[in-house]
Amino acid sequence: MAEISRYGAYLPKYRAPLGDVQKFFGRPGRPRSRTLSIPALDEDSLTMAYEAADQALGDDRAPGALVAVSMSPPFGMRKMSATLARALGLSDATVPYDISGHPGSLSDALALAGALVSSVGSVLVVASDYVVSFDERVCDTLAAGGAAAFLLTESGGFARLGASARASEEIYDVWFLAREREPRYRMEVLSEASQKVMTGAIKGLEKASGDPTSTYRHVAASQPHPQVLRGLGKAGVSADQLAHTSFVGEIGNLGAASLGVALALSFDHSAAGDRVLAVSYGAGEATAQVVEIVSTPPALGISDRIPGEAIDLGTYYLWTRGRQAEPH
Repeated sequence: MAEISRYGAYLPKYRAPLGDVQKFFGRPGRPRSRTLSIPALDEDSLTMAYEAADQALGDDRAPGALVAVSMSPPFGMRKMSATLARALGLSDATVPYDISGHPGSLSDALALAGALVSSVGSVLVVASDYVVSFDERVCDTLAAGGAAAFLLTESGGFARLGASARASEEIYDVWFLAREREPRYRMEVLSEASQKVMTGAIKGLEKASGDPTSTYRHVAASQPHPQVLRGLGKAGVSADQLAHTSFVGEIGNLGAASLGVALALSFDHSAAGDRVLAVSYGAGEATAQVVEIVSTPPALGISDRIPGEAIDLGTYYLWTRGRQAEPH
């Protein structure tokens, strides 16, 4: 089994007041997230990926492969992984792979990395996203930015990737139509579908591993909306298991980076002998995987980065409008 030897995470420091956005667009009700983690105008999914990857690499600048996961690369018809590898100063021998498609793609990237480590030595996996929404739609999609990175090796790591199980249905809850700039969003479908397939994946893992969900120290989950996390209770996930990994109600939906940041938070609060249940969700597909903590991970203090620095509604509006109208 592949092991995680280092990790990193990046959250932009700016926080937009979602409640003010709702009031501006006449959307009554309690905000589903207190703030949104907003990249500055000189930040995007590539720059955030660089920050998280640089932290995860440490002194190892020669991974055999780099897998980049993003639904919002800053350019099209190019490999974000290759550009990121060059920005990090990695060897030309590092093979770049891109994975996209849906918010749960980090699970696919970890599976790919696990299959590669025996032949290439080490694999850097980086998930970074900021799927921009503006006008009133941001009140639903909770669009926010962040990144997480993991260096996988064949042995010598602090966490071992274990058994996994999948469940899926053909569902349209959040999606792009053709080349539209913003995602379409159906909260009622997202809530029902995510609960159903995430529960299916978790119950499938219980059967495969023989271990009940209650035995995990932490549950690190994709979290496009607080209601998705609440739905995990149907699968036997407790509030205590989410206590250190839940952030969507504070800083919003990080897209493909959501599971990665949750995993990084779980490592910050884990010790040798703990186990983490990683649960991804996207586009009607869920994956549940065991992550065994074999030695106490180095704490990075990621929780301390969640509060951030407040920006006003005008600045937020200018930055999101600017991202849609102008390349940066």
